[in-house]
Amino acid sequence: MLLASKLQNHAHRYVFGNLEALEQALFEEAIAGLNAEDYHDAKVVIKGCGEKPVPTFAYVAIMQKLLPVAASLMYGEPCSTVPLYKRPKA
Repeated sequence: MLLASKLQNHAHRYVFGNLEALEQALFEEAIAGLNAEDYHDAKVVIKGCGEKPVPTFAYVAIMQKLLPVAASLMYGEPCSTVPLYKRPKA
C-alpha cells in the first residue's frame, strides 16, 4: 500500500500481482473502453486465431459486453465461424 501511494502521482496504472494479473488488467481496461453501442444490431465475429494469444476470460468479458446489443455473435474466422448467439426475432 505504501508503494501504491508513492506511485499514484508518477504512474498511469499499476497492478499488484504477476504478469498474468497485468495482462488481465490490460484486457479488462481495453474491453471496458469499447463503446458497445457501436455494435448495436451488428453481426459480430470474435476472431479466434491470431499471432497473440487471447486469454479465455477476455472472450467471456467481450461476450458480456456485446450480448445486450449485438444481433449475433460468432467465433472464429470469417470463412468458418461458429455461431454463439443470435438474438431472437421479436
